Amino acid sequence: MRLDTDPYLSRYADRVTGLAASEIRALFAVAERPEIVSFAGGMPDLAAMDLDAVADMTAQLIRDEGAVALQYGGGQGRPQVREALVDVMAYAGVPATPDELLVTVGGQQALELIAKCFIDPGDVVIAEGRRTSVRSRR
Repeated sequence: MRLDTDPYLSRYADRVTGLAASEIRALFAVAERPEIVSFAGGMPDLAAMDLDAVADMTAQLIRDEGAVALQYGGGQGRPQVREALVDVMAYAGVPATPDELLVTVGGQQALELIAKCFIDPGDVVIAEGRRTSVRSRR
């Protein structure tokens, strides 16, 4: 995203100076092109998917578990998922109990929670990034 071409640039808050478009958004923009076959997570090849089977499973889920499936879950994730993860972790030699696990809706939520728990305002954080240049409005 080029902020220097934005006619509303002078109206933005100072905190957004230097922001660039999300790398993830750029990835999805490219992956949506019909000539691209994406191997990115969360971007299945829908042409290879049995949509009738997905529809049948979804209908069954709504019939059998609709009151639960259509509601927000608990803050730690479904107990059945946490119990299954305990089994997987035990197989890998990592002891845990379901109460020690937190299932997030994705990696971004996990990173945010970790940062909120372990990083205080003013702490120095080293992270991968890319250098961008944005014309200053001052």
